[in-house]
Amino acid sequence: MKLPTRLSLLSWSCALLSAVLSFWLFWQSAAIQISQLQQTHQAAIQQLLANHLTGDTKILTRQLSVSFQLPYLKVSQLDGAVLHEQETTESGIELAGIALGLFGVSLQPTEIRDELHGLKVSYSPALQMLLQQLQWQSLLLCLSSALLVLLPFYRVKNQPMRKQAHSIHPMETVAHQAEVQSVVPTPAPATGTTAADYLLELALVDQLTGLPNRQQFVRSYETLLKNANAVHHCLFVVIRCENLNDINQQQGYIAGDLYIKEMADQLRQLGLDPAPALFRLNHTDFCLLQEDASLEQAQQIAKMLLQQCQHYLQQKDLTHPVHLGLVLTHQGKALGELLALADTAIGLARQQHGKGSVRLYLYNDQEHSAHQTSFSPQNWRQLLDDIIEHQLLSLLGQMVQPLNKASRSYTELLVRFRSKDEQLLPTALVLDMAAKLDRLVELEKLIVEQAIALAARLPNQTLGINLSAGAVQDEQFVAWLDRRLSRDTELCNRLVFEISEQGLQHNLRLSKRLLDLLHQQGARVTVERFGMGITSFKFFRELKPDFVKLDGSYTRQIEDDKNNQYFIRLMVDLAHRIGIAVLAENVETAAEKQMLESLLVDGLQGYYLNKPAALE
Repeated sequence: MKLPTRLSLLSWSCALLSAVLSFWLFWQSAAIQISQLQQTHQAAIQQLLANHLTGDTKILTRQLSVSFQLPYLKVSQLDGAVLHEQETTESGIELAGIALGLFGVSLQPTEIRDELHGLKVSYSPALQMLLQQLQWQSLLLCLSSALLVLLPFYRVKNQPMRKQAHSIHPMETVAHQAEVQSVVPTPAPATGTTAADYLLELALVDQLTGLPNRQQFVRSYETLLKNANAVHHCLFVVIRCENLNDINQQQGYIAGDLYIKEMADQLRQLGLDPAPALFRLNHTDFCLLQEDASLEQAQQIAKMLLQQCQHYLQQKDLTHPVHLGLVLTHQGKALGELLALADTAIGLARQQHGKGSVRLYLYNDQEHSAHQTSFSPQNWRQLLDDIIEHQLLSLLGQMVQPLNKASRSYTELLVRFRSKDEQLLPTALVLDMAAKLDRLVELEKLIVEQAIALAARLPNQTLGINLSAGAVQDEQFVAWLDRRLSRDTELCNRLVFEISEQGLQHNLRLSKRLLDLLHQQGARVTVERFGMGITSFKFFRELKPDFVKLDGSYTRQIEDDKNNQYFIRLMVDLAHRIGIAVLAENVETAAEKQMLESLLVDGLQGYYLNKPAALE
């Protein structure tokens, strides 16, 4: 064989070997990169599940959808029952799937089991754009390698023997350079650690404002407690933007989002040194956390917050109230207790009189000052005794509007508690403290007595009475309720008792006994917050309630939520088959009302239809 031919074959072999090696190393590097991204997604989602405190599947799916781009997401119970599913087809990445499969990397959905909440999460991260880029880079690499393979033949054909001999070394050099360049593909945008940090940051940031979210606040406060050995001085502030729902209804959700963004910007501009940590707790609440704060600093922060919020509302000509609840604590408190104190301060801020739409209340748990009222945590027992002894409560009514002539409807009673000096108290907090201090049953008895007396004065009204989970699981209370209703049997057919779905699940035997006796007395039963538990329809068929009231999370923006539409349509069909009427609460817009009507629910309740009001 002639020398030029021999050299050409050698160059061709080197170029081909270089192309194969480059292609192999390219996808090996790509497989490592994709594997790291998958692992960081998994770590971030596991972290989010670990910090998921509410147990609310609806909230969890929204957090997953907002925090991560997941073309495929499926949340189901461990027994396989699907609670939420969404899927967006990713196409054009078949070559990447085959190439990555050679290195043991699968693009199939990843599954995470959450034993604590009894859930199973399956998901696929959004990798389509990255994989398409890798495919194009791989294609360019193949084309460049093909040119290297063909180039020796071109040179042999078009150059004399003498030039071919002198071109051997340059040709090998070019092949070597191409090999070196193609062995190292486009570098990964970040190492595994950086990608993990990025994904965790996404999971812990509110997407609308860019502020740390509630999960990050929980982590920060727990770290603060741990580092301070559970004893520390801090100021905790909750800024509640009231009437956000009114803005959404009257001006649209874009205006509501703008309002929240601008409020976040105002809070960022406080100019405090040292700057407190700022978080967005939920759709209406922001919070500040300032370590080692004194009373003077707390008062200064309160003054600055008041001025900043008032200036913003005046500048925008807004009348929507903003309430500030400040808690100055000098001893480490559990997170639940701290949030309860802040909620109390918010409730007291609402009672403040004066000009402007911004009101605040500063609660100091160490010093008895003008900012402190007669009901601090150590006085809750006395406060509850006063409520029971002096009957310091009132009942408001909010009607459940029927949607057809056959629908039976009623007016739900909402309880409001007062202190001896006529300050309105947060209802949820009073009930929570009553349960902790063993006063809940006595309080529930008082509410039932008031409701029965109101029913006697309103002969044309059917009234709904809420019973807490703690009361309905107390055998002594159930026995008392049976005796009490027996004294006014003529009123029982105008009473509807509302019990939460989860409250019924604690003791199925006692729950069935309670519903049976209520029906025997002529009263009716509503299972409220329906859809938040895991009770089967077999259980409801045995209990035979008269109504189920869908949890408000299913009605929010129902016109845009196909999953909730499907769920409600299924629930309505199944409930009607066993003779149960379906009600929907928290209806706040005309679009929600129209969609729920089309889904054939039997009744609606919410601020869009009517607000709670006195019945007498």
